[in-house]
Amino acid sequence: MRLLKHILMDKRRLKLRHINSIFKFELVNILSNLHVKDIIRRTQESNMVVFKESIQIDSICRSILVLPNIPWSYRWQRPQQIFTRMANKGFNIFYISPITSGSEYISEISKNIYEIHIKTRKEGNVLRDFHLDRDNTEDFVKSIKRVLSKYINNNLITFVLHPVWKDVAFSLGKGRIVYDLMDLYSGFPDAREELITAEEELVKRSDIVLTTADNLYEHAKKLNSNVYMIRNGSDYEKFSNLKENGLLDELKKKPIIGYFGAITEWLDFDLMEYIIKENRDKNYVFIGSLNTKNIRKLYKYSNVFFLGEVSHDELPGYLAYFDVCTIPFILNDLIKSTNPVKFYEYIASGKPVVSVDLPELKQYEDICYLAKDKEEFSKGIFKALCEDDVELIKKRKVVAKENSWDNRVEELIKIVK
Repeated sequence: MRLLKHILMDKRRLKLRHINSIFKFELVNILSNLHVKDIIRRTQESNMVVFKESIQIDSICRSILVLPNIPWSYRWQRPQQIFTRMANKGFNIFYISPITSGSEYISEISKNIYEIHIKTRKEGNVLRDFHLDRDNTEDFVKSIKRVLSKYINNNLITFVLHPVWKDVAFSLGKGRIVYDLMDLYSGFPDAREELITAEEELVKRSDIVLTTADNLYEHAKKLNSNVYMIRNGSDYEKFSNLKENGLLDELKKKPIIGYFGAITEWLDFDLMEYIIKENRDKNYVFIGSLNTKNIRKLYKYSNVFFLGEVSHDELPGYLAYFDVCTIPFILNDLIKSTNPVKFYEYIASGKPVVSVDLPELKQYEDICYLAKDKEEFSKGIFKALCEDDVELIKKRKVVAKENSWDNRVEELIKIVK
């Protein structure tokens, strides 16, 4: 009786977490429609504590300036994986905060990694407000030079991760420019025309262009002769030795079909609804921030759990429960040029992966299940659950290790040197 009560409490706790995630998402939607969300966000940004630290920086180390696609603390992604490792290799990483204000200062994130806060007359989030007009760009460049005058020299390498920084990058007048073409910006449904043009100019004029997928490589090669492939990778050590975190114990009675990552417009919710209807004897766990109203198609099902976003360090504790890992993307032009990080993280655990037929995963079809339609996706889940091949598990882990972020960074350092 006591055990039954404990089981019911565990399941109730998971459902409450699911409901809480949905409630937060719907509340944010209401606030967005009332434009309250922007007011709150801007107030928070304007009230950010400005602090100065006395920082000792070894100016002998080679310097990398990063014009980012996300704030450093937002989410652990490709930039953090790469630049943390480059810092460990002896580079000074100066990561620009995209949120500008009336103050300029430098703060230390970790050894050899520094966040630079820039002063502009018009304040805002560069990646959201796109407020880098001519005057603001001039202010931005002057502010960077003031803050980093002691540390940067002609050997500076500037990594550009978003086309919004085009004018800033070409106005610095120091060192080489590396453009990391992670996605083709024109593939986004809400792409701004000026950013599409800026991206093309960055590809043409940068000293080095990095790409993450074959489609991107072929596109960039037409515009620039110095194009290199640096695909995404796995944090192998983190994802190869899993330990259950105790939070999904109650769901283990049924097979767990899992997904982690952004839950947004590029997820195929029609596909997932079909899978859920065809496989009612399984539990479905989605981990990640909710960014689309399409989740309403799925949260009505009692065996679906949206658990919200967790830190990157926490993901292995959830992955440990997944019987099958999924990549249920819509195959649009943007996704066809995507090399999914989650694939490498999934296979580092040795677990089976069922994915839509992504071009970038064709080379790995012997270790995963690629589906051309919803029926094949459902069959892939069945096959994955019936797996009984220790060698296949080992092979996945070997592929993940070969494609580790450590190996990617070794390749990158050879290119930039």
